[in-house]
Amino acid sequence: ILQAARRNGIYIPTMYYLSKVKPIASCRICVVEVEGMSGSILSCQEKAVDGAVITTNDNEIEYHRTNIMKLYDVNHPLQCGVCDKSGECDLQNKTLDFNVSEQSFAVRDTARKEKKWGVHTYDPALCILCEKCTAVCNQVVGNEALFIKPGGYKSHIDIHLANCIQCGECISVCPVGAMASTDFKYTANAWELDKVPSSCAHCSSACSLIYESKDG
Repeated sequence: ILQAARRNGIYIPTMYYLSKVKPIASCRICVVEVEGMSGSILSCQEKAVDGAVITTNDNEIEYHRTNIMKLYDVNHPLQCGVCDKSGECDLQNKTLDFNVSEQSFAVRDTARKEKKWGVHTYDPALCILCEKCTAVCNQVVGNEALFIKPGGYKSHIDIHLANCIQCGECISVCPVGAMASTDFKYTANAWELDKVPSSCAHCSSACSLIYESKDG
């Protein structure tokens, strides 16, 4: 349903969706209503059927999505002034889209130490456990280096360093500032950078990349 909507220019918000991997189906933001079916349906994993009448937005769906955004913002550090993702952060954008102006809920937080894994740094305090990094590592890169270490509210991303090839794909798909470049972290905000599309010259695959520069 989500893909059909996008092909026809109909906006359905998502937080965890990546077109190259299997639907993660846990963000709950992409819910829609299908005539004849009770409850909300996840548009990212429900197959489109000819003749189905689908409601992609109304007051009830909007209320549902807004409450989900409030839960995403629980104890999320408000480091937007220095966070590398500020200005192109999915959490920041959706929080504004749904007019969430305050943190309505709270739970007792725990100290979460930042971890450095070579070219990338992981900050569990900023992580929303969207699983995009683990999905792209396992299903696209195929290295199975990243995984979720379960522990309820203390759950976090962990790594098999021996499997990691330091490709940085996890950084590129992270919707917040949890996965960041170790060398780049805290050096510039998104709006300060000029972006030039290019290709990697290290092998014949010529993977696409973007050079970013600041003040020349």
